[in-house]
Amino acid sequence: MNEFGDERKQTLDGVLEPETAAILSLILRDVEPIVLGITFWKCFRPWRVPERRICDNFFFMTLFGEEVVSVGDETRLFRRGDAMIVPEFVPHSFRLADGCAESGHYIAHALSENVAGPNPFAGFASPFLRPAHTEAVLGALETIVALRNTDPDAAASAMKQLFKMLMFEEARAGRFRLAEKRSADERVRRALAFIHANFAGSIAVADIADHVHLGEVQLRKLFRREVGMAPAAYLQRARLIHAARLLARYDLPLAEVAAQSGFSNECYFSTAFRSCFARTPGEYRRYIRRR
Repeated sequence: MNEFGDERKQTLDGVLEPETAAILSLILRDVEPIVLGITFWKCFRPWRVPERRICDNFFFMTLFGEEVVSVGDETRLFRRGDAMIVPEFVPHSFRLADGCAESGHYIAHALSENVAGPNPFAGFASPFLRPAHTEAVLGALETIVALRNTDPDAAASAMKQLFKMLMFEEARAGRFRLAEKRSADERVRRALAFIHANFAGSIAVADIADHVHLGEVQLRKLFRREVGMAPAAYLQRARLIHAARLLARYDLPLAEVAAQSGFSNECYFSTAFRSCFARTPGEYRRYIRRR
């Protein structure tokens, strides 16, 4: 008893399993998405976006109408409040549903802060989500898009917190983890660590192979089997994602962005960047700054 009567502080022991608590702590402490843009779109027949793979993480949430969305081999019909989060390089498409004349949806693009760590956007058990508090999320998205018109940095910060909230919610439900997919082969793990530590330097596949004491042909076969792509493609991916993060955050000269990302030739950097992002580095920077 105290001056306010009979009140007793509760610690809520047992509400969270230790593993869940650890995941929630990691989300709050370590996950720092780089938000590239948040927009609202109204779409009219015959609107459709064919299958694509993009070099950032993609968020989509329907406000009104009916939309058919596909991620990999799975297709869903979206109505108000349905959402998806698609990790980088995962194939996806979306379009108006048959019989629907128009729809509206929110879209956001983001990158993971740390190219050397696991991509938190790949932690969802399913790319398809329906937030527990759907109307609150839709209201937040409306506010964020409107805020972007006057304060893009504040809008990006708010969207980052919304991403973390969605991860937090899914983690509490047991549908989100921050576990990195690990190769079964120790040599591939060492090769990946070497790439992550040195991609900004002038390394090549021969250097990676030498580091793990393999021939180049053997490394390529092993790497493709364990990772799903060639070591040169993975190295290029690490460099391009790092470059995109620099372009999103800093006003560095393009030559410096290229150099800091491991490209010795600015022309080649621009060609590779355009092939991956469908825009030159300069166009990409202008694009994300106005979104």
